[in-house]
Amino acid sequence: MIIEKYAGLSKDGKVFPVPSNTVCNDSLKRISEQIDCLKGKKVTFHLARHTFATLFLSEGVPLESLSKMLGHKNIATTQIYAKILNEKVGKDMQKVSHRFKGLERSFVASL
Repeated sequence: MIIEKYAGLSKDGKVFPVPSNTVCNDSLKRISEQIDCLKGKKVTFHLARHTFATLFLSEGVPLESLSKMLGHKNIATTQIYAKILNEKVGKDMQKVSHRFKGLERSFVASL
């Protein structure tokens, strides 16, 4: 039904009409101005793609599927998002690691 709705609207033979980067950024700017936590922040199409990629990876979507969704020709391009995700996990673990030091000592003592 969605494909039928947009049939014939694309001038370049694509299934859906693709707005320019400028049009996307202008739309995102208008949307972000209406959301309190985004006011004053620069929300761009690039940021939206990046957010999409990291969220999907964190929810367990396979790298190969995400690569296809993003239109990457080389999976190495998509692996950048996985690296960012791993770095964030490491930083987040450092924030709470102090809480586990006592637990680690008691575990080693019981061996």
